[in-house]
Amino acid sequence: MKKQTKVLVTLSAAALLAVGASAVSFAEGWDNSTGVWQYLDKDGEAVTDEWKSSNGQWFWLDDEGVMATDSVIEDDSESKAKYYYVDANGARVTNTWKAVAKDDDDDDSDAEYYWMYFGSDGKAYTTSEDDDLTKSKLKTINGLKYAFDSKGHMLYGWISKSDKTQHDSEDDFWRNDDVAYYANGWNDGHIQTGWKQLDVMNAEDEEKTYWFYFGNDGVKQKNKQKKINGVKYSFAADGHMLDEWVSKTNSDAKDGTAGQLSYFNGDGAQRKNKWIYAVPAEDYILKNDVAGTGDVVNDDYNDDENRWFYVNASGKVVAGQIKKINGKKYAFDKFGRMKKNFVFASDNVYKGNVKNDKVTREDFLDVAASAADSDNELDGKAGVYDLYYMSDDEKNDGSLKKGYQTITLDDDTYQFYFNTSSGKAENGYIDKIKKFVAYGLVVKPADADANYVGVVADVDGTSIKKNGFGTAYNQKVVLNGSEIKDAIKAGSYVVLVNKQGTVVKNKSKLKDENDHYYIVNKNGFVLAYFDSEDDYDDFVKALKGQTTDSSKSNYYTGRTYRNYASNGKVTVGELAGSSELNLADAYQDSL
Repeated sequence: MKKQTKVLVTLSAAALLAVGASAVSFAEGWDNSTGVWQYLDKDGEAVTDEWKSSNGQWFWLDDEGVMATDSVIEDDSESKAKYYYVDANGARVTNTWKAVAKDDDDDDSDAEYYWMYFGSDGKAYTTSEDDDLTKSKLKTINGLKYAFDSKGHMLYGWISKSDKTQHDSEDDFWRNDDVAYYANGWNDGHIQTGWKQLDVMNAEDEEKTYWFYFGNDGVKQKNKQKKINGVKYSFAADGHMLDEWVSKTNSDAKDGTAGQLSYFNGDGAQRKNKWIYAVPAEDYILKNDVAGTGDVVNDDYNDDENRWFYVNASGKVVAGQIKKINGKKYAFDKFGRMKKNFVFASDNVYKGNVKNDKVTREDFLDVAASAADSDNELDGKAGVYDLYYMSDDEKNDGSLKKGYQTITLDDDTYQFYFNTSSGKAENGYIDKIKKFVAYGLVVKPADADANYVGVVADVDGTSIKKNGFGTAYNQKVVLNGSEIKDAIKAGSYVVLVNKQGTVVKNKSKLKDENDHYYIVNKNGFVLAYFDSEDDYDDFVKALKGQTTDSSKSNYYTGRTYRNYASNGKVTVGELAGSSELNLADAYQDSL
């Protein structure tokens, strides 16, 4: 095959026209009688396109028979072209780097010149156009790895396995699936390993500074989570290190659910067993609306509102549960956001949340009487799930609260009580504190002018039954004013609760703010109600036998002592003539 030689002149030297006597000593056949070195055959003809040796060194004769100097030699005498370099003396170099001028006018790369490396046999390191640039195709030189194209030019910047050419002008080339390596600038070019921070253009044509990690083999890590020096990091499909919210698919958080979501610090390290105060990822909540209604808006993101999240030992966001963290309990919704205020749960599984300003005192009293409507945000959950209260100080606390708590609702500020062990809101009469609570709300008069409220109680023998209310009267278990009288008339077991929330016991001639009077026994039940003081006085006279005038005032007895009369309404005459009545004895007990 005819040899075709391509000679490229280096930047640092011009072609040597003559070699002085001090140059390499040539064997027989070498001639410089014409002012240039040639090799003459036995016929005196100049040898062309051929290597000739002298004193253990090799020299190239070009197509005119002149010894080449300071040039890259393309030897295509075989099926695959080989590249060599000869120095200023014409000798073929080995084990050395050479800077070579760019020879292609169409080359738009950033490099000022090419770097080539020539191995121990003098051949330039190359990668065949037909071969992928796999790890085995990288060349190790002085402990560093390099990539070369089919002409022996060192590659730099982002490098594809299959397309072994420069792409300096393509800002988005780094995102291609086939891009595997990054070699430092054109005047360096070694394959990067470990961490590297690079400026790139993202898919939105925004200039970004990203961290990348390259393995010991130089391959860019991508679309995976990888533990590096004991710390887990996440890398996107294009290889850039992800920070903040990351899904299990190593992509935008909106592509994963809360249980698949992780959080990575600004330095890329994954958080584990840590609190995170951050703005939820864009579209994450909207994308993962479990109800699928499509009407959920990620106001936290839109308003740049930080929320608290917690990631567990595996680095995943805790969601949909009440979880104990460092000795305190916290509630997290299905998106992993820590929730404040009232929280419903079942066996520590999160079931819903109601904010303080969305409910009133009446809402709690209504659900206690099973009389809530659809406008009541407690409806459908209170009594079905356990109710808890989480601190209103979301930024600095947010933990489960127990015992007495002062909570501001939409209409006013009230006292609540939650079980001191479990934190659950109880309902009914709580023996430990001797008070009634309506799903945590301590029952007491809401009106500043009121002295008492009535409560429909349940009976256990002759005592107030614990942990519940009696059968609601007119859809109420807490009564005001005339409702107390009406409930007594209807036969309800009624007790009176004062401004401190304490059940009134063992009282006679007890006057309320409306000048109505009551007799309450030692167990707290109302024995009798009187519209006025005169009615009360007539009752006392009747008990003492001082009058039997049947025209005297009416009064109403409590259910416990009303079996002898219809509707609980008794006249003085009936009182004096009744052998069944033991109200007089009860009255004496209340004095």
